[in-house]
Amino acid sequence: MEKNEILLKQEELIKRCQEIVDGCKAEIRDMTVEEEKEFNELKEEIKNLRDAQNKPEDEEKPEDEEPKEEDPQDNKEEEKPQEDEPEDDEDKKEEKSEESKRNFKSNIEMEMKYSLIKELRNAYETGKKINLAEVRAYTVNDEGEDVVQTDIYDIWEPLREKNVLVQAGAKYISGIKNNVQIPLMSAVSVNWAAETGAASDGSGAFTSKSLSPKRLTAKYPISLELLAQDSIGVEAAIRADIAKALSGKLEATILGSAAGSTTQPAGIFYGQTPTLVENFAGLTALEAGVEAANVYGNMVYVMSPAAKGDFRAMAKSSKSTQLVMEAGQIDGTPVLATSHVAGANFIYGDFSNLVIATWDNVQLDVVRDVASVGNGVVTIIVNAFVDAAVIRPAAFAFGKTQA
Repeated sequence: MEKNEILLKQEELIKRCQEIVDGCKAEIRDMTVEEEKEFNELKEEIKNLRDAQNKPEDEEKPEDEEPKEEDPQDNKEEEKPQEDEPEDDEDKKEEKSEESKRNFKSNIEMEMKYSLIKELRNAYETGKKINLAEVRAYTVNDEGEDVVQTDIYDIWEPLREKNVLVQAGAKYISGIKNNVQIPLMSAVSVNWAAETGAASDGSGAFTSKSLSPKRLTAKYPISLELLAQDSIGVEAAIRADIAKALSGKLEATILGSAAGSTTQPAGIFYGQTPTLVENFAGLTALEAGVEAANVYGNMVYVMSPAAKGDFRAMAKSSKSTQLVMEAGQIDGTPVLATSHVAGANFIYGDFSNLVIATWDNVQLDVVRDVASVGNGVVTIIVNAFVDAAVIRPAAFAFGKTQA
């Protein structure tokens, strides 16, 4: 085969090898058995062509030169036995094949890493969530040293307050489109009357509570350079923390003491004066006030960590070693603690009389607005529309353990 033909054939075989590798990279996978077999056969053929190309041409004998007659005695020289081919040739081929596979897989892993980072950088176009928890990062200590692979685990998220309203039994209404009005009816009353006397009016009165959407929002600009270098899921971690911050802000507002407005719901402590409870007797008196209002639902305590600490150290009486709060309960009533309740305050009551409404779903968007273009950032924006209201104030009692 002429050298030009060998070169053309080599080029054709190398092109086919590249097509196989590019196909695997595009689909982020290893070679199939058939592809691997073809790939190895192509490599072997390329090697043979290169060997043939580098082999020196045999010296041509002049046509007019008569071949010399060989002396038969020359053939009687001692013939050296042919040495057997090394038996480990096949093993070496297998080792090379395994090494090629390892190198190929390493290349695929790097391609996966960079494709995920590219996808994250373009997240503002699709708005989809990306999980980069298991992507690896690569660093070097000093210039000239070997590259050292480093395993990177999930980002540790910020410390957040415990959310308790769902556990306490608050009612959630979701998927609302219009304003909400919840009608309330007082109890029907009946009275004694004479045999022919007129019946008194015992009809219950109707009132209502209105709920309208109030916007909770935040935005978080993220550098495109950070995303370009990220390999540990910064964008996904920030999304998760914004969602938690949203829930925490809503709960802190509901368990707060601020007045309601057109932009935020009123806190459950607004207009309330918590009763100072210094002993178990004072606590039972507080419970009795709720029961006197005919509230007999699933009663729960929601309190601050400070109030919880006080109840855990408060004795039931001077004649008993039993404490007011034990095993997460106060005299059989569950206790939920959260730093969303301020000071040493606490609430006792039936939380099914607290309604929280949400309009549509919480929206988490990745956008690139006009301002972001010049600043080299993408911006995560969260929007939620919510409201909350206590339907029956008599269902709750408010106390504190410290003056």
